[in-house]
Amino acid sequence: MPAGIGLTLALQRDMRIAAIEGKYGVAQVRRGVMPDAYSHWTLPRLVGLERAAYLMLTGRIISGTEAIQIGIASRALPASGVLPAALALTRADVVRKETELHHHLMGLSDAVEGPMAWIERRAPQWKLSAKNDWPAWPS
Repeated sequence: MPAGIGLTLALQRDMRIAAIEGKYGVAQVRRGVMPDAYSHWTLPRLVGLERAAYLMLTGRIISGTEAIQIGIASRALPASGVLPAALALTRADVVRKETELHHHLMGLSDAVEGPMAWIERRAPQWKLSAKNDWPAWPS
């Protein structure tokens, strides 16, 4: 998570891992440039209005350790461990869970209804609901 657009893009993610020795901030404000990538919306929701205002008005640079303390990141590792940890997280959890959900949902009637309605140029007639037909989260 670098300073500038790298950080503001990372703010949009569900999980963020920082490098302990990293430097993070909304540094563009120190050059008279407005923060980008919806950071005015995402940052206050992550760290609270006062901390977000402080970071976005001063352009202060923080460490990976401080990024955890204020709520920008959930983990901090040595820089050499950030990418392997992120890849392990996505491979171990997200890909497997998404595949299980995909297999479940593609076997249901609405998986056929959607494409058929599109081909036939009509509105789909859904029969299922997330409340009743979504599986328990895969193990």
